[in-house]
Amino acid sequence: MDSLEVHATDLEIVDALQISPRATWASVGRAIGVSEVTVARRWKSLESRRLAWIGVALHPAVSYGSFIEIRCEGKKMDAIATSLGRHPDVITVGYTTGDYNLYCLTIATSLDGVLRCVHGGLPELFDANQIRISLYRQMTGGVDWRQGILSASDERQLHGDSKSRSQESPPVLTERDRDLFLLLGRDGRSSPTELARELGVSPGAVARRLEQLQAGNQIVFRCDVARPDFDLPLNMILLMKAPALHAERTSLLIGHWRETRFCASVVGSANIILIVGLHDLVDAEGILRRLSLEHPDVEVVDQRVATRMTKVYGRLLDEVGRSKGIVPVDPWFRSLKG
Repeated sequence: MDSLEVHATDLEIVDALQISPRATWASVGRAIGVSEVTVARRWKSLESRRLAWIGVALHPAVSYGSFIEIRCEGKKMDAIATSLGRHPDVITVGYTTGDYNLYCLTIATSLDGVLRCVHGGLPELFDANQIRISLYRQMTGGVDWRQGILSASDERQLHGDSKSRSQESPPVLTERDRDLFLLLGRDGRSSPTELARELGVSPGAVARRLEQLQAGNQIVFRCDVARPDFDLPLNMILLMKAPALHAERTSLLIGHWRETRFCASVVGSANIILIVGLHDLVDAEGILRRLSLEHPDVEVVDQRVATRMTKVYGRLLDEVGRSKGIVPVDPWFRSLKG
């Protein structure tokens, strides 16, 4: 059986790559005080053991989607979860406690794409006893997240190695970028030369387009891990009710919490959905206390624990959270189906 042991240096490497997923090995080495060769070797080991990976995501501001809660018979749970995971626009699937025993997140580049998905696009939902669908027009946090191990100075150094990003004349992500996005979903560290070879264009054109899309807040790169072996292994799902006019701002503030894995204001009686990472169940009390202190006008309507994740932003996971495959996230999937 593969070793799941994670060395302290591995934690630092992952934290550095969560800050800057496409940083050079030399930059990561300088930030954590080890050699470039050591960083490359240890990252290769993490990848080969399926404990860490890098992909790409839509920027939260351009992500439309839905949060779908599913109640089904126990004997159907595995089949429904597995089937949902095969859809390219279903980004995340998990088992939960509470009245609904499964949930999934979907994504699209437009409201039309979301509606095509929820209106008959997921036939496995017909096997459910009950579903509840909440729509969001943008995520407000959790797409890229951090363990928070490295110091502020180390973080500044890693950011300093990136080019400054101008917000003048931001580009729009279009279906012409789909092939590039899908390739990066498989390997977010692919070089412009590697991507250009697949796309049949010049490396310079790829490099310029990547810089434009990042500068224009259209895409973000993310480093993810087998979470039971890193940082916050459990997820708690909170459905909350905030004053209608404050929901968007509140979700933006909560979205910046280090523990946040997903946050969005949605249309519904519970108008904010929050998923946070926990070390243990006892940490739930601290999250609830912080919510009460920082957002006293927010009411927690329901809370659950995600007991197992089978897909996280396109990565299929085994029972201990390791990557066992990938269905690259395709936000254009419904819009291309006629």
